[in-house]
Amino acid sequence: MAKGNARWWHNAVCYEVYIRSFNDSKGTGIGDLKGIENKLDYLKNLGVDVIWITPFYPSPGVDMGYDISDYKNVDPKFGQLKDFDSLVKSAHAKGIKILVDMVFSHTSDEHQWFIEARKSKDNPYHDFYVWYPPKADGSAPNDWKSWFSGSAWEYNKPTNEYYLHIFAKQQPALNWKTTKVREELFSVAKFWLDKGADGIRFDVITLNALPDINQSSDLWGKMPMALIYLKMMNDKVLSEYDILTVGEMPGVDPENAYEFVGEKEGPLKTLFQLDIMGLGNDGDKFHPTPYSLVAFKKIYQNWYNGLYGKGWISAVLDNHDQARAVSRWGNDKDYWKPSAKMLATFLLTQWGVPYVFQGDEIGMTNCPFTPAEFKDVEEINYYKEKIAEGKTEAELLPGILARCRDNARTPMQWSSAKNAGFTSADTPWIKVNPNYKTINVEAELKDPDSILNYYKKMISLRKANPAFVYGTVNIIDFNNENVYAYSREYEGKEFLVVCNFRGTHTDFDTKTADLRKAKLLIHNYSSNPHINDSKISLKPFEAMIFEVK
Repeated sequence: MAKGNARWWHNAVCYEVYIRSFNDSKGTGIGDLKGIENKLDYLKNLGVDVIWITPFYPSPGVDMGYDISDYKNVDPKFGQLKDFDSLVKSAHAKGIKILVDMVFSHTSDEHQWFIEARKSKDNPYHDFYVWYPPKADGSAPNDWKSWFSGSAWEYNKPTNEYYLHIFAKQQPALNWKTTKVREELFSVAKFWLDKGADGIRFDVITLNALPDINQSSDLWGKMPMALIYLKMMNDKVLSEYDILTVGEMPGVDPENAYEFVGEKEGPLKTLFQLDIMGLGNDGDKFHPTPYSLVAFKKIYQNWYNGLYGKGWISAVLDNHDQARAVSRWGNDKDYWKPSAKMLATFLLTQWGVPYVFQGDEIGMTNCPFTPAEFKDVEEINYYKEKIAEGKTEAELLPGILARCRDNARTPMQWSSAKNAGFTSADTPWIKVNPNYKTINVEAELKDPDSILNYYKKMISLRKANPAFVYGTVNIIDFNNENVYAYSREYEGKEFLVVCNFRGTHTDFDTKTADLRKAKLLIHNYSSNPHINDSKISLKPFEAMIFEVK
């Protein structure tokens, strides 16, 4: 991939801030915008170039901010508009850019548009949402199921209609067929970009186009109009700014992704590849099973084949909707430190714009919740539904704890002080992971061998070597179920990355000339690697990078 058409975000390292849990500046138990501003020096020292902030707009909080009731304001619990302005100014002064999060597929049922829309069929806002009449027996229009359990339809008595909600019933789906809806949403994007945002992350944006009532919900995210609507938004607003845009795009695959993020014609700059999140279950997210590393590799290879040289992608291992990376892909008990470092090695040498989720840089882990401590609507609904079906807590809890979204949303662990230094309030909005006494920023800053300091080294290594940004990727021994090894080559320089994804010792042949003559750039164990010519005897979760030429 040529460097000649380089954009500012190509070699950026992004950091996702889940605002509710990052840093509380006011002692309310909830993180806020000023709390982010107060930690900019920490993020700058980490090597972060872009901060993606999850929704901070007014919201009832049914889906933790992804149910927006006012697109052009700040929720009082997170601050005021002037706090956003201050954050942008301070971040820009430190060379950090701000990415805001837009939820354009649905609103809150407390948004003024929906309050009006549900009053009558003649209301000017009625067509802002998706409505269908009941069947003859009064039941829902079809059997579509919400992604948060139960029917995707909710009855509205004043109009004798059902409205569609792909998520919670408090999140009615917007109708992008209505011109006024598009105009309003485009004005929202322009509002925040004019206030200094450097880009936008679009939540489930391909759900802007929906199948006909007689079609399957399997087509959610796969309708041709989704691309057309995005091109409209790009033509009207996005193309006027030098920004980073990234789409969460269910339904988009490696074969058609270039249409959405192609460098020549794509309406967005990048997308999130989240296919790996579907690995390791039997079709039910909360039924975790061992995952295949070969299947994991195939996903990365397919996206590389589909987009390299055509467009751009983002590299992620987790986010606010997933279990913690070290708990899911590593081993947070026996090999916590080496597996967290291995994952950092992998993430920061991938092709695509890397996103570090808050806390991953210190190895934050899944949290031991009880059902009474659940906060997330997805797991709460799932748990209630399965209990009603006759399942027991003992049957359900292990799977939920392994995969629930609350794992990612526990407070950032800044220190060993009360509430991990996240808040001065007596009780934070969600449980603090009990391991904060040992896993925290303060402790890791003091430890040269910490996960945090390893992340800093990896970020510096990535930025110093364009091969990790623009280079080709060649996976070595593709069918190996233990080791993910690959070369990155660009402009005559070649690097070899070797990652043992398993908690066992394994021997691996890199098929490379004598590695003893190569330069070892970084290694996640303090002891020297065991190398014999092209072969390496790998410890559990061992990772290393060589400069081969």
